[in-house]
Amino acid sequence: MGPFSEGELSKRLNELRDSQKEIQNVSAWIVHHRANSRDVIKVWYKNFKQGQKARKLTYMYLANDVVQNSRRKGPEYSKEFGSILLKVYHHLASIDLDEKSVGSYGRLLSIWNERQIFEKKLLQEVTQLWNHKTSKTKQRKSSGSVRQSSEERRKSTEVEDIDEMLESPLRKLVKPAHEETITLSPRMGSPGSGDPPEPEELITALQELENAASSDAEVREKIAKLPPEVSEVSKLENLKSSEEGLILLQQVNEASELLSNYNGRLQDELKERKKVGTMVSEFLSAQKELLAQAEERLELYHEKLEKTNNLKDELKNHIAALPDIPVLPTSSTLAPLPNPGDLFQ
Repeated sequence: MGPFSEGELSKRLNELRDSQKEIQNVSAWIVHHRANSRDVIKVWYKNFKQGQKARKLTYMYLANDVVQNSRRKGPEYSKEFGSILLKVYHHLASIDLDEKSVGSYGRLLSIWNERQIFEKKLLQEVTQLWNHKTSKTKQRKSSGSVRQSSEERRKSTEVEDIDEMLESPLRKLVKPAHEETITLSPRMGSPGSGDPPEPEELITALQELENAASSDAEVREKIAKLPPEVSEVSKLENLKSSEEGLILLQQVNEASELLSNYNGRLQDELKERKKVGTMVSEFLSAQKELLAQAEERLELYHEKLEKTNNLKDELKNHIAALPDIPVLPTSSTLAPLPNPGDLFQ
Protein backbone atom coordinates (compact mmCIF):
# COMPACT_ATOMS: atom_id res chain seq x y z
CA MET A 1 0.00 0.00 0.00
CA GLY A 2 3.02 2.27 0.00
CA PRO A 3 4.83 4.02 2.88
CA PHE A 4 3.07 6.49 5.13
CA SER A 5 3.55 10.22 4.78
CA GLU A 6 1.44 13.17 5.84
CA GLY A 7 1.57 14.52 2.32
CA GLU A 8 0.21 11.30 0.85
CA LEU A 9 -2.60 11.23 3.41
CA SER A 10 -3.52 14.87 2.71
CA LYS A 11 -3.61 14.08 -1.00
CA ARG A 12 -5.92 11.12 -0.45
CA LEU A 13 -8.21 13.19 1.78
CA ASN A 14 -8.37 16.06 -0.71
CA GLU A 15 -9.23 13.67 -3.54
CA LEU A 16 -11.79 11.73 -1.47
CA ARG A 17 -15.28 11.84 -2.97
CA ASP A 18 -18.72 10.96 -1.60
CA SER A 19 -18.43 7.33 -2.66
CA GLN A 20 -18.64 4.22 -0.54
CA LYS A 21 -15.89 2.52 -2.55
CA GLU A 22 -13.48 5.46 -2.24
CA ILE A 23 -14.12 5.80 1.49
CA GLN A 24 -13.40 2.11 1.98
CA ASN A 25 -10.18 2.31 -0.07
CA VAL A 26 -8.81 5.26 1.91
CA SER A 27 -9.96 3.61 5.16
CA ALA A 28 -8.04 0.41 4.31
CA TRP A 29 -4.90 2.47 3.63
CA ILE A 30 -5.24 4.30 6.95
CA VAL A 31 -5.89 1.10 8.94
CA HIS A 32 -2.80 -0.44 7.34
CA HIS A 33 -0.74 2.47 8.72
CA ARG A 34 -2.18 2.29 12.24
CA ALA A 35 1.37 2.57 13.65
CA ASN A 36 1.14 6.23 12.58
CA SER A 37 -2.30 6.75 14.11
CA ARG A 38 -1.38 9.98 15.91
CA ASP A 39 -0.10 11.63 12.73
CA VAL A 40 -3.10 10.31 10.80
CA ILE A 41 -5.58 11.90 13.22
CA LYS A 42 -3.64 15.17 13.21
CA VAL A 43 -3.80 15.40 9.40
CA TRP A 44 -7.42 14.24 9.35
CA TYR A 45 -8.51 16.91 11.87
CA LYS A 46 -6.67 19.65 10.00
CA ASN A 47 -8.38 18.73 6.72
CA PHE A 48 -11.70 18.29 8.49
CA LYS A 49 -11.68 21.80 9.95
CA GLN A 50 -10.43 23.45 6.76
CA GLY A 51 -12.68 21.46 4.44
CA GLN A 52 -15.91 22.70 2.96
CA LYS A 53 -19.09 22.14 4.92
CA ALA A 54 -20.39 19.59 2.39
CA ARG A 55 -17.20 17.46 2.76
CA LYS A 56 -17.14 17.30 6.56
CA LEU A 57 -19.73 14.51 6.63
CA THR A 58 -17.59 12.48 4.20
CA TYR A 59 -14.61 12.87 6.52
CA MET A 60 -16.77 11.69 9.43
CA TYR A 61 -17.89 8.63 7.48
CA LEU A 62 -14.23 7.89 6.79
CA ALA A 63 -13.33 8.24 10.48
CA ASN A 64 -16.21 5.94 11.43
CA ASP A 65 -15.07 3.30 8.94
CA VAL A 66 -11.48 3.49 10.19
CA VAL A 67 -12.38 3.28 13.89
CA GLN A 68 -14.78 0.37 13.49
CA ASN A 69 -12.58 -1.66 11.14
CA SER A 70 -9.41 -1.21 13.19
CA ARG A 71 -10.90 -2.23 16.57
CA ARG A 72 -9.94 -5.88 16.23
CA LYS A 73 -6.38 -5.04 15.20
CA GLY A 74 -5.69 -2.52 17.94
CA PRO A 75 -7.13 0.41 19.92
CA GLU A 76 -4.90 3.06 18.32
CA TYR A 77 -7.53 4.85 16.26
CA SER A 78 -10.28 4.60 18.87
CA LYS A 79 -7.95 6.23 21.38
CA GLU A 80 -6.62 8.96 19.08
CA PHE A 81 -9.97 9.86 17.52
CA GLY A 82 -11.62 9.77 20.93
CA SER A 83 -9.16 12.42 22.12
CA ILE A 84 -10.52 14.93 19.56
CA LEU A 85 -14.13 13.77 19.36
CA LEU A 86 -15.47 16.54 21.61
CA LYS A 87 -13.58 19.19 19.62
CA VAL A 88 -14.97 17.74 16.39
CA TYR A 89 -18.57 18.05 17.55
CA HIS A 90 -17.94 21.49 19.03
CA HIS A 91 -16.78 22.55 15.58
CA LEU A 92 -19.83 20.96 13.93
CA ALA A 93 -22.14 22.66 16.42
CA SER A 94 -20.63 26.04 15.57
CA ILE A 95 -21.51 25.92 11.85
CA ASP A 96 -24.84 26.10 10.05
CA LEU A 97 -25.92 22.63 8.94
CA ASP A 98 -28.99 21.38 7.12
CA GLU A 99 -31.41 19.06 8.89
CA LYS A 100 -30.22 15.91 7.09
CA SER A 101 -26.58 16.51 8.03
CA VAL A 102 -27.54 17.13 11.66
CA GLY A 103 -29.42 13.82 11.62
CA SER A 104 -26.46 11.99 10.08
CA TYR A 105 -24.03 13.25 12.71
CA GLY A 106 -26.52 12.25 15.39
CA ARG A 107 -26.86 8.83 13.82
CA LEU A 108 -23.11 8.35 14.10
CA LEU A 109 -23.32 9.10 17.81
CA SER A 110 -26.16 6.61 18.24
CA ILE A 111 -24.14 3.85 16.58
CA TRP A 112 -21.05 4.63 18.64
CA ASN A 113 -23.12 4.56 21.82
CA GLU A 114 -24.75 1.28 20.85
CA ARG A 115 -21.47 -0.42 19.96
CA GLN A 116 -19.47 1.24 22.75
CA ILE A 117 -16.83 2.51 20.35
CA PHE A 118 -15.60 5.18 22.77
CA GLU A 119 -15.69 5.72 26.51
CA LYS A 120 -19.18 6.08 27.90
CA LYS A 121 -18.50 9.37 29.65
CA LEU A 122 -17.07 10.92 26.48
CA LEU A 123 -20.04 9.85 24.40
CA GLN A 124 -22.43 11.24 27.00
CA GLU A 125 -20.77 14.66 26.80
CA VAL A 126 -20.77 14.68 23.01
CA THR A 127 -24.35 13.45 22.82
CA GLN A 128 -25.51 16.15 25.23
CA LEU A 129 -23.75 18.77 23.11
CA TRP A 130 -25.29 17.46 19.91
CA ASN A 131 -28.79 17.16 21.35
CA HIS A 132 -28.60 20.87 22.15
CA LYS A 133 -27.59 21.54 18.54
CA THR A 134 -30.45 19.37 17.27
CA SER A 135 -33.04 21.19 19.37
CA LYS A 136 -31.84 24.55 18.07
CA THR A 137 -32.01 23.33 14.47
CA LYS A 138 -35.59 22.14 14.93
CA GLN A 139 -36.61 25.49 16.41
CA ARG A 140 -35.12 27.36 13.48
CA LYS A 141 -36.86 25.08 11.02
CA SER A 142 -40.23 25.55 12.69
CA SER A 143 -39.84 29.32 12.49
CA GLY A 144 -39.00 29.09 8.81
CA SER A 145 -35.55 30.65 9.18
CA VAL A 146 -33.74 27.63 7.74
CA ARG A 147 -34.36 26.56 4.16
CA GLN A 148 -32.51 23.82 2.41
CA SER A 149 -30.92 25.06 -0.81
CA SER A 150 -30.90 23.07 -4.04
CA GLU A 151 -27.15 22.52 -3.66
CA GLU A 152 -27.59 21.09 -0.16
CA ARG A 153 -30.38 18.83 -1.38
CA ARG A 154 -28.12 17.59 -4.16
CA LYS A 155 -25.32 16.85 -1.71
CA SER A 156 -27.75 15.06 0.60
CA THR A 157 -28.84 12.85 -2.27
CA GLU A 158 -25.25 12.04 -3.22
CA VAL A 159 -24.37 10.69 0.24
CA GLU A 160 -27.48 8.57 0.76
CA ASP A 161 -25.62 5.43 -0.28
CA ILE A 162 -22.78 6.28 2.14
CA ASP A 163 -25.26 6.47 5.02
CA GLU A 164 -25.80 2.73 4.70
CA MET A 165 -22.18 2.04 5.62
CA LEU A 166 -22.77 3.21 9.16
CA GLU A 167 -24.67 0.04 9.99
CA SER A 168 -21.73 -2.24 9.15
CA PRO A 169 -18.36 -2.23 10.91
CA LEU A 170 -17.01 -4.76 8.41
CA ARG A 171 -17.78 -2.83 5.21
CA LYS A 172 -20.65 -5.13 4.18
CA LEU A 173 -23.99 -3.59 3.39
CA VAL A 174 -27.13 -5.48 4.29
CA LYS A 175 -28.63 -7.00 1.15
CA PRO A 176 -32.35 -7.32 0.52
CA ALA A 177 -33.73 -10.74 1.34
CA HIS A 178 -34.49 -11.53 -2.30
CA GLU A 179 -31.01 -10.52 -3.54
CA GLU A 180 -28.41 -13.27 -3.52
CA THR A 181 -24.83 -12.28 -2.83
CA ILE A 182 -21.82 -14.19 -4.06
CA THR A 183 -19.34 -12.50 -1.72
CA LEU A 184 -17.02 -15.01 -0.09
CA SER A 185 -15.38 -14.21 3.22
CA PRO A 186 -13.91 -16.24 6.09
CA ARG A 187 -16.43 -16.74 8.87
CA MET A 188 -15.50 -14.81 11.98
CA GLY A 189 -14.39 -17.02 14.84
CA SER A 190 -13.58 -20.02 12.64
CA PRO A 191 -10.89 -22.27 14.13
CA GLY A 192 -7.42 -20.95 13.39
CA SER A 193 -8.56 -18.07 11.21
CA GLY A 194 -7.91 -15.39 13.83
CA ASP A 195 -7.78 -12.05 12.14
CA PRO A 196 -6.55 -12.95 8.63
CA PRO A 197 -4.20 -10.32 7.17
CA GLU A 198 -4.81 -8.62 3.88
CA PRO A 199 -2.69 -10.02 1.02
CA GLU A 200 -0.84 -6.69 0.78
CA GLU A 201 0.08 -6.85 4.48
CA LEU A 202 1.40 -10.39 4.14
CA ILE A 203 3.43 -9.54 1.02
CA THR A 204 4.96 -6.51 2.75
CA ALA A 205 5.89 -8.58 5.82
CA LEU A 206 7.53 -11.26 3.65
CA GLN A 207 9.46 -8.65 1.67
CA GLU A 208 10.76 -7.08 4.89
CA LEU A 209 12.16 -10.47 5.93
CA GLU A 210 14.37 -10.40 2.84
CA ASN A 211 16.41 -7.66 4.54
CA ALA A 212 16.55 -9.41 7.92
CA ALA A 213 19.71 -9.95 9.96
CA SER A 214 20.28 -13.53 8.78
CA SER A 215 20.51 -12.19 5.21
CA ASP A 216 23.14 -9.58 6.09
CA ALA A 217 26.17 -11.10 4.39
CA GLU A 218 28.38 -8.13 5.22
CA VAL A 219 28.01 -8.52 8.99
CA ARG A 220 28.40 -12.29 8.81
CA GLU A 221 31.62 -11.82 6.87
CA LYS A 222 32.94 -9.42 9.54
CA ILE A 223 32.17 -11.97 12.24
CA ALA A 224 33.87 -14.73 10.25
CA LYS A 225 37.03 -12.61 9.91
CA LEU A 226 37.35 -11.91 13.63
CA PRO A 227 40.77 -13.05 14.90
CA PRO A 228 40.74 -16.22 17.02
CA GLU A 229 42.31 -14.30 19.92
CA VAL A 230 38.97 -12.57 20.70
CA SER A 231 37.19 -15.88 21.38
CA GLU A 232 39.83 -18.38 22.55
CA VAL A 233 41.06 -18.00 26.13
CA SER A 234 44.11 -20.13 25.40
CA LYS A 235 45.45 -17.40 23.11
CA LEU A 236 45.98 -15.15 26.13
CA GLU A 237 49.15 -17.08 26.93
CA ASN A 238 50.72 -15.70 23.77
CA LEU A 239 50.55 -12.11 25.03
CA LYS A 240 54.04 -10.73 25.58
CA SER A 241 53.36 -7.16 26.70
CA SER A 242 50.71 -4.89 28.15
CA GLU A 243 50.48 -3.08 24.82
CA GLU A 244 49.44 -6.30 23.10
CA GLY A 245 46.93 -6.84 25.90
CA LEU A 246 45.38 -3.39 25.35
CA ILE A 247 45.16 -3.99 21.62
CA LEU A 248 43.48 -7.33 22.21
CA LEU A 249 41.10 -5.74 24.74
CA GLN A 250 40.03 -3.20 22.13
CA GLN A 251 39.49 -5.97 19.60
CA VAL A 252 37.44 -7.95 22.12
CA ASN A 253 35.27 -4.91 22.90
CA GLU A 254 34.65 -4.24 19.21
CA ALA A 255 33.84 -7.90 18.57
CA SER A 256 31.55 -7.98 21.61
CA GLU A 257 29.64 -4.91 20.41
CA LEU A 258 29.35 -6.35 16.90
CA LEU A 259 28.09 -9.69 18.15
CA SER A 260 25.73 -8.08 20.66
CA ASN A 261 24.12 -5.91 17.99
CA TYR A 262 23.87 -8.82 15.59
CA ASN A 263 22.34 -11.08 18.23
CA GLY A 264 19.78 -8.36 19.01
CA ARG A 265 18.88 -8.13 15.33
CA LEU A 266 18.58 -11.92 15.14
CA GLN A 267 16.22 -11.93 18.12
CA ASP A 268 14.10 -9.24 16.47
CA GLU A 269 14.13 -11.28 13.28
CA LEU A 270 13.04 -14.37 15.17
CA LYS A 271 10.09 -12.46 16.66
CA GLU A 272 9.21 -11.09 13.23
CA ARG A 273 9.41 -14.55 11.66
CA LYS A 274 7.07 -15.93 14.33
CA LYS A 275 4.70 -13.05 13.64
CA VAL A 276 4.85 -13.66 9.89
CA GLY A 277 4.41 -17.39 10.49
CA THR A 278 1.22 -16.64 12.42
CA MET A 279 0.06 -14.33 9.63
CA VAL A 280 0.71 -17.04 7.03
CA SER A 281 -1.14 -19.59 9.14
CA GLU A 282 -4.14 -17.29 9.58
CA PHE A 283 -4.09 -16.36 5.89
CA LEU A 284 -4.00 -20.00 4.79
CA SER A 285 -6.77 -20.86 7.23
CA ALA A 286 -8.88 -18.03 5.83
CA GLN A 287 -8.18 -19.15 2.27
CA LYS A 288 -9.23 -22.70 3.15
CA GLU A 289 -12.42 -21.26 4.57
CA LEU A 290 -12.97 -19.33 1.35
CA LEU A 291 -12.29 -22.46 -0.69
CA ALA A 292 -14.83 -24.40 1.36
CA GLN A 293 -17.42 -21.68 0.78
CA ALA A 294 -16.64 -21.63 -2.95
CA GLU A 295 -17.01 -25.41 -3.16
CA GLU A 296 -20.33 -25.26 -1.32
CA ARG A 297 -21.54 -22.55 -3.67
CA LEU A 298 -20.33 -24.49 -6.71
CA GLU A 299 -22.17 -27.59 -5.54
CA LEU A 300 -25.29 -25.50 -4.97
CA TYR A 301 -25.16 -24.10 -8.49
CA HIS A 302 -24.53 -27.56 -9.94
CA GLU A 303 -27.74 -28.69 -8.24
CA LYS A 304 -29.60 -25.67 -9.60
CA LEU A 305 -28.24 -26.33 -13.08
CA GLU A 306 -29.32 -29.97 -12.90
CA LYS A 307 -32.82 -28.96 -11.77
CA THR A 308 -33.01 -26.40 -14.58
CA ASN A 309 -31.96 -28.96 -17.18
CA ASN A 310 -34.49 -31.49 -15.85
CA LEU A 311 -37.21 -28.86 -16.00
CA LYS A 312 -36.15 -27.99 -19.53
CA ASP A 313 -36.40 -31.64 -20.62
CA GLU A 314 -39.79 -32.04 -18.95
CA LEU A 315 -41.03 -28.92 -20.69
CA LYS A 316 -39.86 -30.22 -24.06
CA ASN A 317 -41.60 -33.57 -23.46
CA HIS A 318 -44.76 -31.81 -22.34
CA ILE A 319 -44.80 -29.63 -25.44
CA ALA A 320 -44.23 -32.67 -27.64
CA ALA A 321 -47.16 -34.48 -25.99
CA LEU A 322 -49.61 -31.63 -26.57
CA PRO A 323 -52.21 -32.23 -29.32
CA ASP A 324 -51.73 -30.44 -32.60
CA ILE A 325 -53.69 -27.23 -32.84
CA PRO A 326 -55.85 -27.33 -35.98
CA VAL A 327 -55.04 -24.79 -38.61
CA LEU A 328 -57.62 -22.05 -38.72
CA PRO A 329 -59.38 -21.58 -42.07
CA THR A 330 -58.12 -18.81 -44.25
CA SER A 331 -60.04 -15.58 -44.50
CA SER A 332 -61.18 -16.44 -48.10
CA THR A 333 -63.42 -19.25 -46.83
CA LEU A 334 -65.14 -17.19 -44.16
CA ALA A 335 -68.59 -15.78 -44.68
CA PRO A 336 -68.61 -12.06 -45.44
CA LEU A 337 -69.29 -9.72 -42.57
CA PRO A 338 -72.80 -8.22 -42.44
CA ASN A 339 -73.38 -4.72 -43.64
CA PRO A 340 -73.57 -2.24 -40.73
CA GLY A 341 -76.92 -1.07 -42.02
CA ASP A 342 -78.35 -4.62 -41.81
CA LEU A 343 -77.49 -4.81 -38.14
CA PHE A 344 -79.97 -2.07 -37.22
CA GLN A 345 -82.91 -3.10 -39.44
